[in-house]
Amino acid sequence: MRTTTTVQSHVHLCQTLFRGMAEGRTLIPWLQERIWFLEAAHTPETLAVSVILSLKEIISTGSTGLLDMGSVEHSEVTVGILRESGIRAVACNALMDRGPDTIAKPLNWLQRESERVRGACGGAVRYGFAPRFVLSCSPELWKWLENEDGDTIRATHAAEAPGEMEDPWIREAGGNIRLLHRLGFLSPVTCLAHCVHLEKGEPEILARTGTAVVHCPWTNLKLGSGIADIPYLMAGGVTVLLGSDGAPCNNRLDLSDDARLARNLAALKASPGAVNTVEWDRAAGSMAAEFFGFQGFQDDWAELELTHTEQDELELAEDRGAYLADIPRAGRISRVVSGGRILYEMGEFPTLPEPPMSVASARETVWKRALSMGMKP
Repeated sequence: MRTTTTVQSHVHLCQTLFRGMAEGRTLIPWLQERIWFLEAAHTPETLAVSVILSLKEIISTGSTGLLDMGSVEHSEVTVGILRESGIRAVACNALMDRGPDTIAKPLNWLQRESERVRGACGGAVRYGFAPRFVLSCSPELWKWLENEDGDTIRATHAAEAPGEMEDPWIREAGGNIRLLHRLGFLSPVTCLAHCVHLEKGEPEILARTGTAVVHCPWTNLKLGSGIADIPYLMAGGVTVLLGSDGAPCNNRLDLSDDARLARNLAALKASPGAVNTVEWDRAAGSMAAEFFGFQGFQDDWAELELTHTEQDELELAEDRGAYLADIPRAGRISRVVSGGRILYEMGEFPTLPEPPMSVASARETVWKRALSMGMKP
């Protein structure tokens, strides 16, 4: 049966190559001990492998749009593959001028890189600004973004883990959201991943500024960060979207899996049915497409293969949408079409280039380079 496609509203394409390499850690150690080393170790070739690997999983599970947070270096490689793939995308390059010397760059370097990556975008790929999060960006970086084009999509991580509140800058501002608001970052074209640990009054700031929240439930559980109160945010008028985040903190890039978990966590936070199926469908698809300006998204579609038993059960399902949403998409989608182009059909990806090296070789290359930079095995 034909079904609507979805939008991955927060994903790190550069991280998919690191799947399984960063286990058993909370957010800050996860970043400091593994992810920042591994991202810094990417070459253009290994990054290309990671992006292609990501897109195969994302497209074959029914997504035809995404926002990629990018990498500090080589993001033009990602943009080139995105444009070739035919997927609708907001492409960013990660902005970090605070942190380890292995990955952080001076502000003037980041500004030049941003212009270069932005110039590579076009067609179905738009550019977005992606400061990593408050702890890795200087006041000067936030001031630069405040004076940039106000119509450009902006994305960052916010209020993800309890440890963030220990930062004096955030604590003195009264919370991550209040600080980002003071820095001029919140707006109707801004999306914040996570928002698990909000202070009193911060949901109202999000609603008032039109800032969207991207819920990444598997990541929040895997890193032990907590459970975002999505029913409360939705009831308060906050735009909520969905994302898988990075493969090392999720291990899957199947948005239907994240949406299923999100629905069940919302039942725990509020009650079953507190957020209806239509609202979840919009968060995973049409609302995200509208937020990112993906023209023509409503005409995209995927073919979902149902078993005879599922077809019979669907006839008397009390909520047909909820029943269909609980069917896993991995291995069940036979075709994905976007903008009239076939992006996936029966195991084939006609729009994706061949990777420049094997996944195994790329993983080994990145691992060895990260060890040479000081990462502990």
